[in-house]
Amino acid sequence: MTYKQCASFRPFSFLFIIVILISSCSGGDKSAQPKIDATQLFQNALLTATYAVPTRTPEPTKTSTITLPPSTPTAVKTPPPLPIQFQSSLLNPLDTPQTYINDSCRIIRDRWNPNNSLPGTVVMPIMFHSITNGQVTQQNQITHETAVQLLRDLKQQGFEAINMQQFVAFLYNNSRIPQRSVLLIVDDRHFRDYYDTHFQPALKDNKWTVINAWISLPDSIGEQILAGNIQLENEGFVDHQAHGVVHNVPVENWKPGMQLNVPFYGNITAVDFIKKELSGSMETIQRLFSKRPLAYIWPGGGFSPLATQLAVQIGYYVGFTVNPRGPVMYNWVPLADKVDPNRPSYAPEGPVGYPLMVIPRYWDTDAVKYIDTVRQIGKEAAAYAEQNKLLELEYYDIVCKAAYGEIPALNR
Repeated sequence: MTYKQCASFRPFSFLFIIVILISSCSGGDKSAQPKIDATQLFQNALLTATYAVPTRTPEPTKTSTITLPPSTPTAVKTPPPLPIQFQSSLLNPLDTPQTYINDSCRIIRDRWNPNNSLPGTVVMPIMFHSITNGQVTQQNQITHETAVQLLRDLKQQGFEAINMQQFVAFLYNNSRIPQRSVLLIVDDRHFRDYYDTHFQPALKDNKWTVINAWISLPDSIGEQILAGNIQLENEGFVDHQAHGVVHNVPVENWKPGMQLNVPFYGNITAVDFIKKELSGSMETIQRLFSKRPLAYIWPGGGFSPLATQLAVQIGYYVGFTVNPRGPVMYNWVPLADKVDPNRPSYAPEGPVGYPLMVIPRYWDTDAVKYIDTVRQIGKEAAAYAEQNKLLELEYYDIVCKAAYGEIPALNR
């Protein structure tokens, strides 16, 4: 094979064929052939073969596809509607319970905390105005025998007397108190003998405390009475609370600029009079009994929206009227929003806007006939709470738990 033939040969696609051809082409008449370097010949043949082989288009890389199941959105629980406020048909139709806490989560947590007061825990505030050892000579007066029987009936019906600190803790936090509790509030100043005669046997036997609405007017009578009352306070039998300074001028819904003429103060604006009665009584009790009073028992039961606002600002936690609307429970105070034609002397407390500063009180003259009513209201409230317990706990779990935490367990 001549070189020309070798050069015109179309190489195969396999390299070993190229090598054979090179070897074949290198034979023949060496004198007639141009001298070609074997290495160069191999490179030329390889280059020719390379371009002669068609380039294969690579197939696209196959990508495996994983099909994921469709994601299911997290279900959002809808909280159940909360029950309406407990009502009782045992109250006067115009006396309706009002609340003073609007935080539903706090209410549910306080209600179902097993360390707090049980649902249906009820407090019966009773006002003692005048007790006599003889015959009744005044409208708002009872005999010693009536007072003793009232205390006996309360005990037999399962009531226990509490002090003002317990009462305030209960109203604000549902702190534990006896499920049937009573506040025995004695108005005005009295000698120690008054308590020893009418209350002491029940106080000692039952380990009870009486609340005294102390008049803070500085006079000779107060000085004579003081020593015995300090003893009673230190012994734990009497819990003294504020009842004004001059006491005998009931607060009315006066206009702020109105002028009053009060002997102890002289000419004074209505606003200043209210302030002095509130702050003067607090300062006097702090000085005489070494404690800060928590309650203001409105003299004569008189109050006003302005007076209740000032009482809160000065630092009182609760206030008491003379209106016998009913018992009180945690976040439940029966008040009236308008004048009752059948009881026109009872000023409506609802418009005041501070239920805790206008708490009702039963009168000692007829409190005994309401004891069973109070018990029944407590029973109804307990049953109503139990009926709605699961619903409230579900609501708490959905709405409240993230911010308020779990409802506490029982402390043992």
